[in-house]
This record gives sequence, structure tokens and C-alpha cells, in this order.
Amino acid sequence: SRDNQVDAYTGSYINVNYRVNETAFGSTKNSTMLLTDYRSYYSLGRKNGRSVLALWFYGSFVVSGNVPYLLLPAIGFDQRQRSGRGYSFGRFRGLDMLYAESEYRFTISPRSGILGGVVFANLTSASDKENNIYLLNYIPLAYGTGLRVMLDPISRHRLELDAAVGKGKIGFYFGIRETF
Repeated sequence: SRDNQVDAYTGSYINVNYRVNETAFGSTKNSTMLLTDYRSYYSLGRKNGRSVLALWFYGSFVVSGNVPYLLLPAIGFDQRQRSGRGYSFGRFRGLDMLYAESEYRFTISPRSGILGGVVFANLTSASDKENNIYLLNYIPLAYGTGLRVMLDPISRHRLELDAAVGKGKIGFYFGIRETF
């Protein structure tokens, strides 16, 4: 029910996938996985809609079988490879993974609407049964801020320039649409 796929002001999005990896179809090992993705957007009262609270919950779970290490659920393995600002791609990996992110989007130049900004925070948890680490045993935090420059007000494409901190490391992120 999002009002726009590129930069939603209101609505929600849900996607659930059940993935089957079979050796009969070319996989090296048999396994099944469940992928869940939920996003929700709340306009916070501004007339132009550019004051938005956005929430994202992502989960990836190995249901059965053996998954090769590089295909295990990990940061950055979501549909658009945007999860985990503040950490390197694949930094957290395990048989199961939970990810949550919140982002507050606001207008910096209310008259023209060209400049905007965001502040965000995310949490990640991954399991590693070999080392007795289960979901929610460790929940690393990352946070950051960003600048948005409106490129096309009709489609709401905006240039994204973000900086994020996770465990003392700084990452920079660039894009043409919102992270989620």
C-alpha cells in the first residue's frame, strides 16, 4: 500500500519468499530458506509529506538442509542489498538473521523541497549454532545521518549521501533512491 516505490510517505510493504535450493536444479547442497521483508511508512503531518518515519524489519532463516557458507543469510543479502549501513557487506552471517532499521526523513529546504535529510539506526542479530550464538544473543547497533538531493520531484528520485557508524567503523553510502 506504499504511495510510491522509490520514496514512500505512507503505506506498507510486505514480501515473503520460500526458497528451495535442490541439487536437481544445480545447487551444490539441498536446503530451504524463508525470507521475510516488512516496511512501514508514517507521514508525520507536514503538508508536503516529507517528514516521514520509516521502519524496516527483515528476516532470513534456514529452514532445512545445508547452505554453503557464502549463501548463508547475511547483512546486504536483502532484495536490493541495502541492509546494514555501518557495517561491511556480509559482516554478520549465520543460519538465521534478523534485521531492524528505523529512519526519520525530513525536509531541509521546505520552499523548494530540493534538500532533505535523514537520521537512522539499525540493529542486527545472526545465529551461529557451532559457537552457541543464537538469535538475539548479540544485537550490534549502527547509526548515521544523510543528505538527500531531489533529482525528480514527480518520481521522487533523490540522490542519497549517507554516513554510518557501526562498532567504531565509518561507512559512506551513495544511491539514487531511498535505502528502503
